[in-house]
Amino acid sequence: MNKAFKMFPFFCIPLLVMCTTVNPPDSEFTHKIVTKAFTEAAGIVPNPGQGFLSSTRFSSTITYLRLQWEQLEPQPAVYDWTVIDNAIKNLDVKNGGSIGLRIMSCSSHSPGYYCSPKWLFDEGCKGTEYTITIPNSSQGGALIPRIDPIYDDPIFLRRHAEFLKALGDKYRNVPQINIVDIGSYGNWGEWHADYSPSVSVDVRKKFVDMYIAAFPNKKLVFMTDDDKTLPYALTFGIGLRRDGVGSPTLEQQWSGSSRYAAAIGMADQWKKAPVVFEWWTNYSDMLTKGWSFESSVNFMINNHVSVINDNIGTVPDDKMPILQNLAKIAGARIVLNSVSNMNVAKKDSTLSISLDITNKGVAKIYDKFVLRFFLYDSTGNIQFKSDGVSSPNDWLPGNYKFTESFKIPATLESGTYKIGIGITDPTGLLPMFKFAITLIPRDVSYLVSEVKVQ
Repeated sequence: MNKAFKMFPFFCIPLLVMCTTVNPPDSEFTHKIVTKAFTEAAGIVPNPGQGFLSSTRFSSTITYLRLQWEQLEPQPAVYDWTVIDNAIKNLDVKNGGSIGLRIMSCSSHSPGYYCSPKWLFDEGCKGTEYTITIPNSSQGGALIPRIDPIYDDPIFLRRHAEFLKALGDKYRNVPQINIVDIGSYGNWGEWHADYSPSVSVDVRKKFVDMYIAAFPNKKLVFMTDDDKTLPYALTFGIGLRRDGVGSPTLEQQWSGSSRYAAAIGMADQWKKAPVVFEWWTNYSDMLTKGWSFESSVNFMINNHVSVINDNIGTVPDDKMPILQNLAKIAGARIVLNSVSNMNVAKKDSTLSISLDITNKGVAKIYDKFVLRFFLYDSTGNIQFKSDGVSSPNDWLPGNYKFTESFKIPATLESGTYKIGIGITDPTGLLPMFKFAITLIPRDVSYLVSEVKVQ
């Protein structure tokens, strides 16, 4: 018995020491700030609502449709949305695919006599017949008789407002319709009345009103060719579209010039709504005219372009880096530089996360996104999410350092959680806006750090 009694402490003491070493209490866990840095992606990062329109050379997120009124309303109040619906079906929605839309009531490239519906003129709408077309146009347009409506004709104004209302009723809540040109007036809906008498500014303002009423929640852009109506459009926070980039004359006639003296705030309109540009002509024709390709690209960059129509044609290999850089920085390019947070947080306490973010693009995010934080458990399931205070829509080009915080739920189980960060559409209808970093995202966020919840 004495021998057994003496052996008891011999085995017990080492056992107690071993238990203390293997399972230290939480109070002995090292608390520290953890910082994770990230590497900027080298190439183009496609994101919703920006980049090149209908491009085959770049990963394009916007398909551009220029549609004739007559094909969408072949009979009064009888609508055929097939062309739009089919385009939506073919979108790569998961990667941000969307539609840019323009309506034409006149087109010198229309395949037949009518661009506005025949029934409109049968009802008594006045029109002007013409046989002129743009020579040497890459878009074609045979020299055939066509008709342009008189734009202040009461029948035209009433019927076109009804059509745009129906178009808006159909698509205003469809997220894949991303940008809508305020078209309808002038040749190709570009606001230059080439063949029909020009109408008063008061009448032209009615077209702006029609589109605002039809698409109150869409990103609208206005053709700057009409410098008299443009000031009115700007008061509604509408974006800009210019189709003559490359022409030295038109590049000089922009914000700050005497032509646009009445367009107050034009230079800063990009802070409210997107800027859309299109070249006057293709690369080879620009060289023939003695115009500078480099100057045209710089004009787009300096004026905060978000969307570019890819109509520049074949560009020599040695000039492609210029075009690639334009595609890279058009719109917003959000680089997540680093994230810092405490590695331990208690339940029912606040976790703070410091972010260093740079927008290296030339514009901003216009769709309504939020900065959202996630906590993922060990199985990869989201157990918690919270929206930040900082709005991605406020990130103009530049660097931003700020701290966000959220409260750890008291009901969250103890354990180690991955921290996810994403620029997210709160409706869930648009895909995440991707950071321009090499880290591969996971579903709705990037896994950027972790925290031990006690």
